[in-house]
Amino acid sequence: MKRLIVSLSVLSLFLSSCSLFKTRTRPKNLPIKNVPFKARSSYDAELRKRILVLPFIDEKPGRSKDVGKVARQTVVRSLIRSQRFVIVSNNDFPKDLSRYVREDREYDLERVAQIAASMGIAAVIDGKVLQIKAKKIGDQVGVFRKVKARIETSVRLRVVATRNGRLLLNDVRKASVEAETTRVAEYSYSDRYLEEDPNLIRKSVQRAFAGSIPQIVKAVEKLSWEGRIALVSGERVFLNAGRLSGIQIGDILKITEEGNEVFDPDSGHFIGQAPGRMKGTVEVVSYFGRDGAISIIHSGSGFQENDRVELY
Repeated sequence: MKRLIVSLSVLSLFLSSCSLFKTRTRPKNLPIKNVPFKARSSYDAELRKRILVLPFIDEKPGRSKDVGKVARQTVVRSLIRSQRFVIVSNNDFPKDLSRYVREDREYDLERVAQIAASMGIAAVIDGKVLQIKAKKIGDQVGVFRKVKARIETSVRLRVVATRNGRLLLNDVRKASVEAETTRVAEYSYSDRYLEEDPNLIRKSVQRAFAGSIPQIVKAVEKLSWEGRIALVSGERVFLNAGRLSGIQIGDILKITEEGNEVFDPDSGHFIGQAPGRMKGTVEVVSYFGRDGAISIIHSGSGFQENDRVELY
C-alpha cells in the first residue's frame, strides 16, 4: 500500500512538472499575425522592369579584368537597392555577349536590344571605365600596411530601350576620392597596381556613378512594363515574371502576339517593334521559381510561348 502511495505521488509530481514545462514553453494567448503576401504596395503601383546590365568594358585593354567586374558589381548593387528593377543575369542571355563587342571596344547595342526585347527586358545598360588614375599619398611601415591613395575615375553609362533601340541616357561622370587599402608583406606598391586594387576601384566607381543611378531610374520609368509567356500547359499559362517583378495574385494581364520589327527604309536602322494583335487575358493565381507566375485563361485563346504580357 505504501509502495502504491509513493508511486502515485511520484507520478503526480512528474505530471505536474510536465505541465509546468509545457506552460513555460508554449504560453497561452500567443498572438497570431497574418502577414500580407503582397508583391507591390497597391494595385496601381509600378511594376519592376527587367533590365540587363552588360559586362563593363575597360577603355584600357591591358588593365586587369577585375576593374570592369568590380565597376559593374558596384552599379548592380546600387540598382538593386533602389528596389525598382529586376536585374536579369548575363548568363540568361541566349548568346555570348562578347560576340557583340565591336573592334572599337563598344557594344553593338542595337543587336543586343533586339534580342533582349524578346526576353521581356525593358532596357539594356552599358557601362565603360574610361580612365582610372591613382597616386600614393601615404604608406605605413610593417607587415600589414595601410596604403593611402588618391584615385581619379572617369566612367560612362548608357541606357538603351529595347523596344526601339532608342538611347535613353548617355552619362559621363568623374570623381576623385581618397581611400585606404591594406597590403601584406610587400616592400613597395606602385601607382599602377593601385589602379587595379578592388577596394579602391569600388570606392571611386561608387562615387562616380552615384549621380547616374537616379538618372537611370528616371529614364527607365518612362518605359512600359512587359513580360513574356514562358510555357502554355492546358489552361495554365506560365509567365517569366512573378512576385519579384511586382505581379500580384489576382492581377488580370493582357496577352498580345509578337509584333513585326520595323526598320527605316532609307537607313536600314531598327525603329522598333510594332504592337501585335491582342489574343486575350489571363488571371494570376500562383507563383513559381525565383520570379515566375502561374495564370489561368480569363478570356481569348491561341496563347503561345514568347507572347507579350502586359497589365490589363
